[in-house]
Amino acid sequence: MKMINQNSQTETQFIASLQAVNQRLIQEIQERQRVEEALRESSERLKTLINAMPDLVCFKDGSGRWLEANQAILELFQLNTLDYQGKSDTELAELVEQVHGTTLYRNALIACQQSDEQAWKTKQLSQQEEIIPTSDGTLKVFDVIKVPLFNPNGERKGLVILGRDITERQKTEDAYKRLAAIVESSEDGIMGKTIEGKIMSWNQGAEQIYGYSEAEVKGRLFSFLTLPERFKEMPQILASIQSGGSIDHYETVHIRKDGQHIDVSLTISPIKDAQGNITGLSTISRDISYRKRIEKTLEQLRHQNELILDSAGEGICGLNREGKITFANPAATRMTGYTVRELLMSDWHKITEKGINVSPIPSQTWQQKPISVPHKNPDHQQDSQIFATLKDGQVRHVTDEVFWRQDGTFFPIEYVSTPIENQGEIIGAVVTFKDITERQAMEKMKDEFISVVSHELRTPLTSIHGALGLLASGLLDTQPERAKRMLEIAVTNTTRLVRLINDILDLERMQAGQITLDKKACNLADLMLQATNEMMGIAEKTGVKILMKPLDVRVWAAPDRIIQMLTNLLSNAIRFSSVESCVWFNATRSPSSLEVLITVQDQGRGIPADKLETIFGRFQQVDASDSRQKGGTGLGLAICRTIVQQHSGHIWAESTLGEGSTFFVRLPVLAEAGEDPHPSVIEINSI
Repeated sequence: MKMINQNSQTETQFIASLQAVNQRLIQEIQERQRVEEALRESSERLKTLINAMPDLVCFKDGSGRWLEANQAILELFQLNTLDYQGKSDTELAELVEQVHGTTLYRNALIACQQSDEQAWKTKQLSQQEEIIPTSDGTLKVFDVIKVPLFNPNGERKGLVILGRDITERQKTEDAYKRLAAIVESSEDGIMGKTIEGKIMSWNQGAEQIYGYSEAEVKGRLFSFLTLPERFKEMPQILASIQSGGSIDHYETVHIRKDGQHIDVSLTISPIKDAQGNITGLSTISRDISYRKRIEKTLEQLRHQNELILDSAGEGICGLNREGKITFANPAATRMTGYTVRELLMSDWHKITEKGINVSPIPSQTWQQKPISVPHKNPDHQQDSQIFATLKDGQVRHVTDEVFWRQDGTFFPIEYVSTPIENQGEIIGAVVTFKDITERQAMEKMKDEFISVVSHELRTPLTSIHGALGLLASGLLDTQPERAKRMLEIAVTNTTRLVRLINDILDLERMQAGQITLDKKACNLADLMLQATNEMMGIAEKTGVKILMKPLDVRVWAAPDRIIQMLTNLLSNAIRFSSVESCVWFNATRSPSSLEVLITVQDQGRGIPADKLETIFGRFQQVDASDSRQKGGTGLGLAICRTIVQQHSGHIWAESTLGEGSTFFVRLPVLAEAGEDPHPSVIEINSI
């Protein structure tokens, strides 16, 4: 019984023990299930987390085979639909090639496998950039971190791979590097400043421009470069920038480290953060000193050219391709009578449109030949040599055209038309012209001069030659009276030649200053009387009366030259007076008593108004036939003017056609004299 009880008790204890063990097993199983569930949940959360990551995540075993990878890396290599687990990089490359038919990732996967080996070899975390292509063919740059794992015994356990796409960051960095290289290599000064104007960065260009190194200027206010008299300039610029503006190509003057003043152009822009707040200023400074010098030089050249064009005696006009005037210098406006504004962009035919058809009209000038006046010709513009230059680019020199003034009058011109070319294309022409009215007048004067001189030389020489020839032949040996007459003719013509030569030599010597006047105090009345007496014979011979009104006044003069001047005036008056007419020879004192006015007045045919000045020139006659009909060399009045000018006086003439002429000579008075205020008129012929 006791035995039974013991067995029963033992059995009970065993059962209880089994129940306790079973309970513990159940608890352990439940705990294990909770742990496994927790692990599953943790694994799911981890998998969800790594799949949600944009970075690449991959776990490999100790032999480099893929265990787990997130969605980002699977999509990158097109593995998201393939069984990748347990395969190496090489095997995955072959799998992708079989399924997708592309070898796009082969090189990238093989390179990844090689870098795995390098990480295990170094037994430490490695970081490097890897370039991996995408399905569209573009390349992406990844910053890859590889963490090798080892067992306690040193055997490979696994590898954790993390990769971040840094393609955009790389582009930004590359752009920044390029920008930094550009900034550093730029010849312009590029500076970064705070909004208060403190310099924070300073490139090599700025150092070259200003002479300061970055260390010397960093932290200093940019305004230290400005001139003292421009101290308000930089605060105003900063205020404008801070209010949202910008400064483009602002020209100012700065001071270099060596104290030199330089012209600079500033471009200042705000630097803003992501929220649009101004955090600093970017400044580009360009040294424009050379440009300013060039501009100044060009301006000086332009001004000089303008002065040359303005002072040119010839008219200069610029034309465009259509024949419109684009430029006219003052000489051109002066000749044509138009203003610059009236000429600019007007058609060239404005001054040439009257044409080339001509018809003679009577001249209103006494004893001048008829002149030809052009009439309007609508087709003249097409015939103009200037428009021919615009067409073919040939330089043309024209000497036989006329231009028309604004008042309707015309004048003869000579012009040169030169094309303006730009890269081989004719874009206009320059016309340089000059008024040849005076030249034509000089040519006419030259013709008259040749006529006068040839007559003055040939006529007396012919007479002398003929007279001497008769005498030399002996034909007059038996005719003494006739022989005497031939000698008189020879002497008279010889005297005429001597007078011509002496007049020419006197005029040349006087105008060249080779004759020294022996001046002294003279009584004008004595000089007038002596000149009158010398001309008395000629006056009696021609039947002209000389009425003289002398003036007793002292002048400082060379008496011989004054008498020469007076006799020339009297000779002209007598020569052009008719028989029984009078020549008045007077002298009066000016109201101021400082000058004396001498007048020689005749009753001849008169002088045209346009000849009153030219008759004082060399070999000038009112008409070329005068030298043949009236005699004279055409030098008398030129000699008179030279003598009067050498005595600080003035000579001129006034005339009325058909009534006569009056020559006036004004000379300074030396001192007061007791002349008769009402002297009597003396008729020389009665003396």
